[in-house]
Amino acid sequence: MNPKTIPIVVFFGLLTLISLHLVHIFDLVLIPMLWAVILAIVVYPLYRLFLKLFRGRRNWASLIMTLLVVGITTGPMILFSGTLAGEALDFYGRIASSVRDLRYEEQIQQLLESPVGGFFLQIKEKLSALNVEIVPLVVRFFENLTNIIVRQMQEGAKNFLVFLFDYLVTVFVLFFFLRDGEAMLNVFKDLIPMSSEHKETVLGRIEETLSAVVRGVGLTGITQGILSGLAFWILGVPYPLFLGLLIAFLAFVPLGGAAMIWIPSSLYLYMEGSWGKALILFLWGALVISMVDNFLKPYFIGERTKLPTVFLFFSILGGLSYYGFIGVFLGPLVLALFLSLIQIYRQEYAGRS
Repeated sequence: MNPKTIPIVVFFGLLTLISLHLVHIFDLVLIPMLWAVILAIVVYPLYRLFLKLFRGRRNWASLIMTLLVVGITTGPMILFSGTLAGEALDFYGRIASSVRDLRYEEQIQQLLESPVGGFFLQIKEKLSALNVEIVPLVVRFFENLTNIIVRQMQEGAKNFLVFLFDYLVTVFVLFFFLRDGEAMLNVFKDLIPMSSEHKETVLGRIEETLSAVVRGVGLTGITQGILSGLAFWILGVPYPLFLGLLIAFLAFVPLGGAAMIWIPSSLYLYMEGSWGKALILFLWGALVISMVDNFLKPYFIGERTKLPTVFLFFSILGGLSYYGFIGVFLGPLVLALFLSLIQIYRQEYAGRS
């Protein structure tokens, strides 16, 4: 080894070792810090307006922007906390009781024997030749689904303090990322071994992608939650506020989404004898609630980021699976960075020997 390269190898080896230790040290707050980064990038344009309003006083502008984010994210929850908590607890009790007493088997059998179930019975006859029983399959599916719901609600109750801690860390870090974000970004730019043009391309793609995903998913969830919650309340579906909130969160799921709530709700109304209301809810869900997802998400995410739709879909799905909830944003971000680097490679290195 060349003696001149030994200090370089030692330096980068030490840097790598310390970086790995820092990752472990910050592991407890790493996800909240990532959330703070995402929020800071999304709200930064509005923060700049506050900065002008307060004549460059970063502390005041950052404080007001942070409080505004807190109000937007917690305001609705606090406003409806009593009703929401009551609906959530009652919903959990009914689901748990249904799983424990196996009442869902009777309900599924009743559904299959109804006029709507005629479609399933036709499939059952065709599958009988293959020795496939559709009723046990449907029962097993709903059993797994209800068990998952109960388990997730139990975990949510247990992890509430963890969620509260993460949220407080996110808000705390957000203030400093807003106040000192520009200086941090300049240091980060200096560390990237690229030309200034390529640095701006990559960083611009990051900002554009995160902003588009947050706006697309967020507006889709809010819109679907309001439309479905109002429909549930008007048509007499139990727990309209809780189910509407659940649909808002399911906007982050790229497969199924809101349909996983409004379809069973339509079946509930049908089994209760309200055929007309069931039909209205089904049509409202298919033509309005789910259509919102098909229009808003592609517009805000696909059109703004210019990401291929099929890869965007799987990046959200894979990110959700690999990173958890934050993967909804990290998945498209990784895809956007990859495509940006491919573009830079084509411009700078393609064709070179």
